[in-house]
Amino acid sequence: MEIEREKPEEGDFVVIEITEVDKNSAYAELEEYDGLNGIIHISEVARSWVDDASNEISEGEKTVAQVVDSSSETVDLSLKRVNDEEKRSAMERMQKRGKAEDYLEEAAQRTDAEDIHSKAKLLREEFGSVFHAFEVSVARQERLKEAVGKEFASAVQEVAKDNIDLRQEKLEGEIELRFTQEDGASRVSKVFSDLGDGVEATYISAPEYRLTAWGRNTELAKEKIDDAVLKTRNRAEELGGSFEFERA
Repeated sequence: MEIEREKPEEGDFVVIEITEVDKNSAYAELEEYDGLNGIIHISEVARSWVDDASNEISEGEKTVAQVVDSSSETVDLSLKRVNDEEKRSAMERMQKRGKAEDYLEEAAQRTDAEDIHSKAKLLREEFGSVFHAFEVSVARQERLKEAVGKEFASAVQEVAKDNIDLRQEKLEGEIELRFTQEDGASRVSKVFSDLGDGVEATYISAPEYRLTAWGRNTELAKEKIDDAVLKTRNRAEELGGSFEFERA
């Protein structure tokens, strides 16, 4: 899901640009959050022992960090807690967000829409991300119209056809997710957050949820749904819930 919070939460993976490095720490800008900076202590630079942070990272470098603590004005970050898959996923999210902003502006120009921020918010709420809204704009035409109106929906579809390979294969499955804790609804929300573009979870009836993944071919759709199942299962277990998945 695209980011619209003022600050990231603990555990989030964020794209950063290193702005300053000294022996004991590094400072960075969080690319997806305007005006927000972070610090990486030398102990969070690498899994192995490091005696000088500047030997491991350089000013101007763009990479991915995990949020350790976001409670203070400067966010505490870690590089050593990020694996290759998490780094790839965050970078891909950033690239798609940039493309989505361009597509949204083009759609707005075709309709003379003035408040594209409100359109972006509606698309995020309905489809999880603006980019995914463009990806499924033809397959989910009625949902798109309900979200942003007929005229803007048509513009979204036109831009998508001009810029995206819209051939999509779809795979689905059902998840049974249970929490006995009082804040169970909040835990469910955390389990299904940030599943990635081309994947969405929808409510059926407690405790059942539908997981859907789209890909340009069946293999890619399967990779997406398998990855989403792994993410949601791990999160559910970490949060003290029970999890079962059955492919449709």
